[in-house]
Amino acid sequence: MKEWVSSNPLEQFEIVEVARISLLGFNLIISNMALFAFVVLTLLTLAIVAISPGYGKLGRTGGSDYRLSADSLYGFIIKMVQSQLGESGGKMIPFILTLFLVLLVCNTSGLVPYSFTVTAQFVISLASSSALMIAITAIGVQNHGFLFMSLFVPSGTPLPLVPLLVVIETVSYVARAISLGVRLSANLIAGHILLKIIATFTLAIFMSGSALSVILAPVPLIFLILLVSLELGVALLQAYVFVLLTINYMSDALYLH
Repeated sequence: MKEWVSSNPLEQFEIVEVARISLLGFNLIISNMALFAFVVLTLLTLAIVAISPGYGKLGRTGGSDYRLSADSLYGFIIKMVQSQLGESGGKMIPFILTLFLVLLVCNTSGLVPYSFTVTAQFVISLASSSALMIAITAIGVQNHGFLFMSLFVPSGTPLPLVPLLVVIETVSYVARAISLGVRLSANLIAGHILLKIIATFTLAIFMSGSALSVILAPVPLIFLILLVSLELGVALLQAYVFVLLTINYMSDALYLH
């Protein structure tokens, strides 16, 4: 019990080996991060297939709560994309919807006890945000060619200041990828650490066995429940913010704002 109470709250983010498969002379190592990523994506795929028209029981019962929730989410994504990209952004809707769902499921699944928060890993969030910015830049260059560089030179800039502003805008543009990924992971890590500390403190009070613990135990327990609710909101909000900023960056690349 003492070892559990004094355990490091950062242990929940450690990547460890859970299985090793030898195949054709190669060792395939499966980590807890890879395992939970596979589980999350599998469950998400099954859920999407279940509510899709023509597939499964939920898909055939269009009036089900699952179907209504899916339609509401789809309508929400459409409005969000069209408000930033206009009607021409319709082809981006499947990608944005998939990105939002993956982030949403990864963020919220991390609140399940003994699970692993994939998006709390900086290597995952930074790799995802960097790949997104590279793709957005490629779309901008494809649509505008060399004119895309005007994004780094604000209109009306005096000629002597152009080199300096190009450097500043370039650094700012590259920093988008870093801030997009760091914001996602940092918020999840902070919340999960606080949850672990409060949960450990609550368990320690319950297990102390003193009369005072019986009186004080409900206080951290109530706080823990409220904190879990808060972290659920943070998980939803971070998925929304990540997607919203992605759409905003797409808008800059498409319309050179």
